[in-house]
Amino acid sequence: MENKKSKTGLHVFVGILLGIIICVCVVFATYSLGYLTFNQVEETEKTETNNEENNETEEDISDNSLDFDTSKIVNSNGNADTYTLANYGHTINISLDETRKVVTLSYNRKVLSDTYTLNWDLTGVEDYVYENKQLTFEKEIKDIYFGGIGQDATGDIILFLMSDGTVEYIPVYQALLSNGIEGLTSYGVLPNITDVVKFYMVNASAGMSGSVSILAQTKDGTLYDLAPIINDASNNQ
Repeated sequence: MENKKSKTGLHVFVGILLGIIICVCVVFATYSLGYLTFNQVEETEKTETNNEENNETEEDISDNSLDFDTSKIVNSNGNADTYTLANYGHTINISLDETRKVVTLSYNRKVLSDTYTLNWDLTGVEDYVYENKQLTFEKEIKDIYFGGIGQDATGDIILFLMSDGTVEYIPVYQALLSNGIEGLTSYGVLPNITDVVKFYMVNASAGMSGSVSILAQTKDGTLYDLAPIINDASNNQ
């Protein structure tokens, strides 16, 4: 009888021991699999993040490594022989939404009427109230630039650098004079210029005379004076 009890106890002990060993093995295998899976996901995320950062860095370096070298201007504005960087104010506030396709123009009617001598009827218009107008584009916009060409505010221009390197534009004075606020819409793509990456506001001097203009730089470093291009395009509207 005692021998049977001893054998039974031994069997129970062995069974419990085997159960513990199996549980430990299962837990270890599960942990290892989970650890490996976690590491794979983590490494994948790190790789994707690094690739995105590298792409952004390469694009930034490509744009920012370009020099402002006026010897690379291929279409000088008239008799201009000197170009220097300049600052420029603006009469319209511009914002771009997260889709990079919807632009909001924020303006004050009195400011526009006075700046561009439009002589609008401002009855009931408050001096400091700004209104909004939205524009929707088919392509994504990489950058928006408010600048000017010529010698006064009638040359104010809004440039939209599109994701494909082309440039759309609004000649502000011409648009307002022709159709009021409703005229503030894209006049289309500027012809004969592609692969643009950035703009420069400049003073263009020729002897004792001078004016302002905007230079567009392409990805190979070439600079285009936009004044003659914009004037030709606007005259054809």
